[in-house]
Amino acid sequence: MYRVLCDGLPIFDLRNESLVLLDASAALEVNTPGSFEFKMPPVHPQYDLPQRMRSCVEIWHDDEQIFAGRPTSDKTDFYNRKLFKCEGQLAYLNDSIQRPHEFHDMTVRGYLEYLIEVHNSQVDESRRFEVGIVTVIDKNDSLFRYTNYNSTWKEIKEDLIDDLGGYIRVRNHNGHRYIDYIAEFDNLCNQTIQFGENLLDCSRNVDLTDIATAVIPLGARLEESDIAALEKRLTIESVNNGLDYIVNAEAVAKYGFIVKTVIWDDVTTPEALKRKGERWLTDEQFENMVLEVKAVDLHYTDEQIEQFKLFDLVPVHSTPHGLNRNFPLSKMTINLNNPSANTITLGTTVKTSLTSKISEMQSSFKKAVETIPVPSSIVQQAVSEATALITAATHGHVVTTAEEQLIMDTNDKNTAKRVWRWNLNGFGYSSTGYNGTYKSAITMDGWIVGERIAANSISGDKLDITYKTSVTKEIADAEEAARSDSQDYTDGKLKNYYTKSQVETSIKTLETSVLLSAKETAEQYVDGKLKNYSTSAQIKVKTDSIESEVKKKLNSSDLATKIQQNATAVKIAWNNISKYIQFEYGELRIYDSAVTASQKMVSKFNYNGSHFYRDGVYIGKIGTNSFSNMPEYRGLVFDLDYQAQYMAWSTKNTSSDSAYCVRLAWYKDNTIGKKGFNFSDYVYVFGNLRFSDDAGFYTYTDKSIKLWSDSGVKIGSSNTNCCEFTGDSFSIWNNITIDFWSTLNLHGWGYTNDSDARMKRNIEETAVDGLGVINGIDLKSFDWVQSGNHEKIGIVAQQLLEVAPELVETCSDGHLQLKTDKLVYYCIKGIQEMCAKLNMGYQVPVWSDPYTLLDKKTFCAKLGSGKAKEATPYYEPPITLPNRKRG
Repeated sequence: MYRVLCDGLPIFDLRNESLVLLDASAALEVNTPGSFEFKMPPVHPQYDLPQRMRSCVEIWHDDEQIFAGRPTSDKTDFYNRKLFKCEGQLAYLNDSIQRPHEFHDMTVRGYLEYLIEVHNSQVDESRRFEVGIVTVIDKNDSLFRYTNYNSTWKEIKEDLIDDLGGYIRVRNHNGHRYIDYIAEFDNLCNQTIQFGENLLDCSRNVDLTDIATAVIPLGARLEESDIAALEKRLTIESVNNGLDYIVNAEAVAKYGFIVKTVIWDDVTTPEALKRKGERWLTDEQFENMVLEVKAVDLHYTDEQIEQFKLFDLVPVHSTPHGLNRNFPLSKMTINLNNPSANTITLGTTVKTSLTSKISEMQSSFKKAVETIPVPSSIVQQAVSEATALITAATHGHVVTTAEEQLIMDTNDKNTAKRVWRWNLNGFGYSSTGYNGTYKSAITMDGWIVGERIAANSISGDKLDITYKTSVTKEIADAEEAARSDSQDYTDGKLKNYYTKSQVETSIKTLETSVLLSAKETAEQYVDGKLKNYSTSAQIKVKTDSIESEVKKKLNSSDLATKIQQNATAVKIAWNNISKYIQFEYGELRIYDSAVTASQKMVSKFNYNGSHFYRDGVYIGKIGTNSFSNMPEYRGLVFDLDYQAQYMAWSTKNTSSDSAYCVRLAWYKDNTIGKKGFNFSDYVYVFGNLRFSDDAGFYTYTDKSIKLWSDSGVKIGSSNTNCCEFTGDSFSIWNNITIDFWSTLNLHGWGYTNDSDARMKRNIEETAVDGLGVINGIDLKSFDWVQSGNHEKIGIVAQQLLEVAPELVETCSDGHLQLKTDKLVYYCIKGIQEMCAKLNMGYQVPVWSDPYTLLDKKTFCAKLGSGKAKEATPYYEPPITLPNRKRG
């Protein structure tokens, strides 16, 4: 069951008729704050509670918090309903700014902790976070980042999520608000979505023609091949009954045999290759599928079944598709008033069409050019990396000979692999030993040789010709890769050798060629889909033919004629195949068995209602009859026939019971029970309960409920042995005052008052002068006027009114009453003051209130029916019944 709290107080709970919100729906999605919208009617008891940008609004499902955030806007419509829009807690990160700063060698967790620490220093406690679980890692575990006056959320989104992937999650636990950064969804939901069971509706982003029903798995390349010109790969024939493919029989039965080839270069055994193929067929081929589904959350029918939650992995099975995969639950919409309308989105990636790929590629080209670092920043980063590299060196051996100086990873040049040599001809480095190849060197004649030289750092004519050739080839390879794969075109292959202007020119040229290639591919695809050998003229002729066929559809008159002609045939056909439901005499009739001589009608439906039978006997109907001589009265009427003995409402106490228990019944006579209405359970009446036209319980405009009667109500065995409820012998007023005109004997029991600190506020030391009040009371003896009884000692209210008026109350009829329970507290205070004056050594304890106002409001909101006086009572205007005899 859903509940909504605002600042700890309930504002939505279907168990309370006054705590209702209209159009309450939430939209939750990973890596976004999420939103919650609702309308609050003007009669809502907490109508003025939510405060924009300050209040905390929470959605709870049973004991699970599924949303927490703040109202960002509120609008009032024509009917004074307030429309609130709320954003989730991640939006708090937009309230802080990250000033310019440079980061080197930071771990992912360290960088996130720094950002959160800066955020927390700028906001109040209600919007702070603690860093929780961090499972995303950088492959080098050494982030290089900048911040520059962006919001904390923007820095997290761009520097972490966009670069490293993963998911940001807010987790509230034991009074702490954690922010997690997880690489994968970490909870496997025990509830399964099964196509054909709890799936209501589904939309997919993948065409079924993309799904394979069989797969040929191929592994690593083999050294020998049967065909000299072709390479041969590992297959599964040796472990798959001589077949080189794996098939899903049920998927083939539905969609036909659709086979695809998948290659795993690193798989070297047939057994492992077969496992890879089987997993691909049921799981991995659906990796990019995104499902937007309406599914019955079975948690509503069985609390033991885990409910769907954001960041869950949800098992999805579809036998016809061969689908058996865990999908990440990345998005969900929640309708608090209609949970069956909830939708969830499974999956986080979307396959794109050729057109969208081209558009994405153009956008990425532009972004790549704009984000290429200028030479100064490249140099700065290179300097930083070089500094870190050199200062990190803590090992090595320096060996000096007569001809040269060596720096090596061992002290013997014959065993060393990494060698720096410095002699008369120059300075060079080899990673293949003293006598190996030196790919980085500065020679005595001014030549510089190196595989990793930053752009603009040296003049082009100083580059070794071999190195120039190598660079030219790598550039050509990068361009070719960009042309062949629009996803791998990025300037990562080029940025070491081009300045920004050179890259812009190259990418513009490359973009044109990619677009041309894409256009050609699209034309081939369209032609192939229509007809492999059709010309455009032939396609046009076929289109005209299709339009002509459409025009041959039935017009309205033809359709009506055909329906009339076939109505009898439909009726006969239906009656022939249906055992229990028949169309007869213009009615829909339901029988208790197949069409036989012993068959009996159970019910029928016709123009004037639903009719019911039992063992062939007519019982009655549900119709829209009006009262006799009262045509203005319209409604739903239950008409029982004279042969019907009762009308009852009954249920099973448990699902295993074989018999039903009657809860409410009306009996015609005493055959089964007492004549009239019989209730076997508690009866709750909201509004006015009448025993007759001159007696009953009445709800007054002052929200009180009183028992009233024109002649009084007596309960007991006789007129002299009873309780009589009249206006002067037993009175209950709105302030819960009770007048007893005889001794109240509690038989050893006492009376109690509410005294919990959580129900009180502004608790301070009392300033009452207890001794002064007690010594100011003039005690008297007296006789009662009405009873004549003598009292040896007592208090006169008028005299006490002069000393302590707060201890005296004026009743509605004008007489004064003493608040005796309050007087006890004055006596206690007076005794404490007397002990202090006599210096008797007693120390009055000082108690401090440990509860916050929010604690108290939350506690009071949860009080049970025993504290119903704190709640807003239910009230409806009185109902006036007509004093006319009904037919």
